[in-house]
Amino acid sequence: MDACRLPDRRDGAQVIGRLLTGRGLNLVLRLFLGGLFVYAAFSKVADPTGFAMSVRGYKIVPFALSNLFALSVSWTELLAGVMLIIGLWTRKAAGAIAILLAMFIAAIVMVLVRGMVVDCGCFGEGGSSASWLLIVRNFALLTAAILVMRYNDGFASVHSGRRAGRERRFSSTS
Repeated sequence: MDACRLPDRRDGAQVIGRLLTGRGLNLVLRLFLGGLFVYAAFSKVADPTGFAMSVRGYKIVPFALSNLFALSVSWTELLAGVMLIIGLWTRKAAGAIAILLAMFIAAIVMVLVRGMVVDCGCFGEGGSSASWLLIVRNFALLTAAILVMRYNDGFASVHSGRRAGRERRFSSTS
């Protein structure tokens, strides 16, 4: 009679939970986010004035700070992306990307609410216009960054991301 029993709802939740917290998905998300942000940063680092013009189009950052802001964002994207790819301080790199994505979402919402049409600046100058679909995409990327921050265990990383005190606490030898 047990063979005909329908699966319990909790079984499905456990399967999804294991999938979301698994090493394989974490590695795929880490490499995907890292590669995407390195790719996005290349044109911005190569043409900082073009990206600064995109930043100015949002009319959020003061004109005098737009060049510094553009340089900071592009180099942060590049460094955080490289760190995710090689697995160096992975949680911190994913956190930096999450902060960038939250900032991008807020900026795009502000532009759309004001009814402005601007180049998003996502992959350098001449990209797509800011849109609600772009916000959905950035929320999906933000979710991926949060999953990497939360569940990264150092698998396939240069640096495991674990604190030294954590291993000592569980060690039976003192």
